[in-house]
Amino acid sequence: MRRVIFALVVGLVAGALVAQETPAYTPGENPFQGDFAFVLGQAVGLRVDLQGVHLDSVTMSAVGEVRPGQKVKCEAVVAGSNTTDKKATLTAVLLLEDADGKKLERVTLDPFRAKAGKDFQERQKVFVGGDALTGARKVYLFIQVAF
Repeated sequence: MRRVIFALVVGLVAGALVAQETPAYTPGENPFQGDFAFVLGQAVGLRVDLQGVHLDSVTMSAVGEVRPGQKVKCEAVVAGSNTTDKKATLTAVLLLEDADGKKLERVTLDPFRAKAGKDFQERQKVFVGGDALTGARKVYLFIQVAF
């Protein structure tokens, strides 16, 4: 009876571990391009594999108060991991759009490097117009990886 209970417990634990695994990365074309819903301060989930560089999310957050008509200091974060054995250089551009897809502002990040076999969380300060931040409902992402 103890063996049956032990086997049942082991099976349940193994099932729970499998259920908690994160979803697989979808292979993407390099450069990666796509439209996503945008909410200031919330991560845009990607789960994309670009030639071995896994892109998890992109987040844009205001550092200060958002005021229409003024530039606002923001932090843009690109998170992921480089699963290759080579350093990768990533270039990212975010096009903030309104609900109809009308371009509000282009935010270009400085190219950055992701070390081979390491996770990365690139944080960059950018200045974005308050009108664009309050009006943005979509973001068009362009991310290119070079080795």
